[in-house]
Amino acid sequence: MNMPFLPRLIFFLCLTLSFTQVNAAEPRKHSQPIKANIESAFISGIGAGNIPEGHYQPVLLIWHLGIDLKKYFPLLEKHRGSLSGFLETQFNPAINPDDNFEFGISPGIQYRYPFTEKLAGYLLVSIGPHYISLVTARQANGFIFSDTIGGGFYYSLSGNSAITLGYRFRHLSNAGLAMPNDGINTHFITLGYAVFF
Repeated sequence: MNMPFLPRLIFFLCLTLSFTQVNAAEPRKHSQPIKANIESAFISGIGAGNIPEGHYQPVLLIWHLGIDLKKYFPLLEKHRGSLSGFLETQFNPAINPDDNFEFGISPGIQYRYPFTEKLAGYLLVSIGPHYISLVTARQANGFIFSDTIGGGFYYSLSGNSAITLGYRFRHLSNAGLAMPNDGINTHFITLGYAVFF
């Protein structure tokens, strides 16, 4: 899993800087547009990556289930943003080359920070086991790991629902369990609908 160093560094720097902005005062009513313990979302997206045989374009079909971690980490209570743990299950058909697919499950963490009453930004990171049917000279098919970092925005439609727009960078490789293991990097644009409970 040779995920590039620069995307990981940028993500963790952003996360660290966000946590330094602790608001000691009582948060105003509009400072947290989405107040809920559980998030259930459907996320779809289109990806673009390169393999020796040409382009690789998977379509994301993800169910995202998240839980707010504030009750488990009391230090987060005074912070304006929210930290959640999540689990994503996905089945992703490929449109190029066609007749290929991926499926898997990825646990991760997500940090969400409200900018206005309606708009919030987020950063996420996840890693999990996957299966890929693609046959390429770059990467052995079958069992593989998916490492993902990303970010984007929530736009609140009501007190308990929002649409999301985001970007994800994903690295697929198998930690040297089979050869070749050069990895497949893919960039995604995502769109989703989330409901909060």
